[in-house]
Amino acid sequence: MYVRINNRKIHYKRSGHGPPVLLVHGWGGTLYSLHALSHLLDNEYSVFILDLPGFGKSDNPPPHWGVEGYAECIRAFIKELKIDKPFYFGHSFGGEIGIFLASTYPRLFSKLVLCSSSFKREKKISKLARLLKLIPENKRVFLKSIEPHIKKIYYRLLHRDSDLMKYPHLEHNFRKIITQDLTSESRHISTPTLILWGEDDTMTPVLWAYELAKYIPNSTLKVFPDVRHNLAIIHPDLVWTEVKPFFST
Repeated sequence: MYVRINNRKIHYKRSGHGPPVLLVHGWGGTLYSLHALSHLLDNEYSVFILDLPGFGKSDNPPPHWGVEGYAECIRAFIKELKIDKPFYFGHSFGGEIGIFLASTYPRLFSKLVLCSSSFKREKKISKLARLLKLIPENKRVFLKSIEPHIKKIYYRLLHRDSDLMKYPHLEHNFRKIITQDLTSESRHISTPTLILWGEDDTMTPVLWAYELAKYIPNSTLKVFPDVRHNLAIIHPDLVWTEVKPFFST
C-alpha cells in the first residue's frame, strides 16, 4: 500500500487487529527488515511498517533532511493514517527517530521501544581528513575544488561497504544525520520506554544502552548476551518476549 506524505509516496503495510503498533527500520533497511517481528505482533495488534524515504519502495527525501525531516515525515504518516497514540518500535536509526519524536511530542506515543538505537555521536576525524590537513594552506584552494572527487575515490577504493557508497542518493542526508547527537533530547522523554540491546553490538555500543537507561527516567533496559546490532532482524522472538509484557501492562 502507498500513502502520499508532503507530495512523497510512502510504501507501507498494515496487518492484524487491535491496538496500533508502528515499526520503523534502521538506516539501510526496509519494512521487510522487521517483517518477522510484525508477524509475531499482528496476532494481537494492528501493525504498521513502512519504508523510510530513500529506502525500499518509498520516494527519496529532499537532500536537506536530517533526523528532524525523517521524524516529521513519520508524524505526518501517523496523522494521515489516523493512528491514535501507537506503540512505537524503532531499530537503530528508527530508534533515533523515535527519540526525537518522543522528546518533541510527548503525547504522540503510548509507549516507546528503542532497539539498538543510534542517538550518540562521537567526534572522529577520518583518515582522509587527517591526510588533507597535512596539505599546506596555500595549496588547499585547489584541493577544495577537487575534494569531492578525492572523497569518492577514497571511499570507492577503501570503504566500499560504507553507507556513503551503498546509498549515494542519500549522501547529503547521511552526512547531516551523523553529526546530530540526541543525548539532550533523550533526557526529555517522559513516555514509558523499553530499551533493547545486543551485548556484542559494535555499531551502537552497549554502553549507549546504559546511558539511555540513565537519561530516560521511566525506562527499562534488557541486554541480550551474544547478540549484535541485528537483534530485531535476526532475533524477533527475543524481542517479542520482552515487548509483549511491556505493551500489555
